[in-house]
Amino acid sequence: MTSDAAQDSRVAALADQLSREYDYRGIAELEQEDPERAQEHRDAAQALLSWIVECPREERQAAFWRGYDKGRERQKARTAEDIQRLEADVAELRQDRDPEALRARIADLQYLNRGWERRMRGTTAGQSETADLLRRLEAAQRELAELKGVQPSNATGLRPS
Repeated sequence: MTSDAAQDSRVAALADQLSREYDYRGIAELEQEDPERAQEHRDAAQALLSWIVECPREERQAAFWRGYDKGRERQKARTAEDIQRLEADVAELRQDRDPEALRARIADLQYLNRGWERRMRGTTAGQSETADLLRRLEAAQRELAELKGVQPSNATGLRPS
């Protein structure tokens, strides 16, 4: 095979590759459907092939690795930014959100409620009598508040006064 024949086969292979990349079909099929477009691929292949042949292999590899390294550095930077953003999100989620010490107030009210229930249930005669007196006192306070038109603070009965 002569050098012209070898170069022609390289041009044809490169034109076919360009045709497949840009038009999603081989150069032979493109030649039947759109001969002008096929000729554009052949011209581009002829121009690129001379440049590719002149470019030494080491230079092509060096250009590839420069691009690869630059892309890897960009990806590392993006990954670092993503990690910082995710760590900030995790820190935000782990923050103790307790406005106005609400959890402590709930715990205090639960403690008072348990104590109130123990007192109201009463197991001895004295405790039972105390519980009865407290119920009557609470009822009297509510009746007095209704008569005065004032809503008592424990009208729901959820917390002791």
